[in-house]
Amino acid sequence: MQLTESEQLTGKVVHWRDDKGFGFVVPDQAVPDTENPQLFFHIRDFTDSKIRPSEGCRLQFSLGKDRRQRPIATALQVISTPAKAAPVPEQELIDLDYTQDVALYFRCAFLVLVVIALLFGTLPYVLPILYIEASLFTYWLYRADKAAAKARQRQRLPEQSLQLFSLIGGWPGALLAQKKLSHKKRKFLFQREFLLVIIGNGILLIWLLSQHGQLFLGRLALWS
Repeated sequence: MQLTESEQLTGKVVHWRDDKGFGFVVPDQAVPDTENPQLFFHIRDFTDSKIRPSEGCRLQFSLGKDRRQRPIATALQVISTPAKAAPVPEQELIDLDYTQDVALYFRCAFLVLVVIALLFGTLPYVLPILYIEASLFTYWLYRADKAAAKARQRQRLPEQSLQLFSLIGGWPGALLAQKKLSHKKRKFLFQREFLLVIIGNGILLIWLLSQHGQLFLGRLALWS
């Protein structure tokens, strides 16, 4: 019997990468036009965001196709889970919308402080304070994102946001969070970008403290 993309199928998850958000499910029914018994699926195609899949859980899904016209599982729902993959209680969910709002307010306030320090020629003196504030806030962002990961939430803080706060001076807090919370330190691409962020921040700091940087800051102060 030929299956269509509109039919509902069921199957068991045999592989799941929670850090990447994808896995493979073995359908109970035979899938036409493929010899591979496993279907690829992605976390974005789930209709329920409160339960993330795990190996051994059973799914209900539709048959779809990827960009290369290969069969995949879409419109997924968890119909049964192993005992260890219980639904996340509502009170344990992390409000990342609130976290991102606070991050926006912090960026605005941080920018205002930097501009004021530039205009009055006091940036070299307030740099330690700015670094401490940015590091503390960056550590808080890492902790919130780690808590969301533990709660298996679909919504996560954008990695670009974490890197941005490291770039403006919060990289010491990010480095501490990566080691203490064991968060993001095993992701190669993220770590490569993080290293470039530290180098970029270090170059900017050295220039600001150099003679040319001091002359530039002095001119800004005179113009104000």
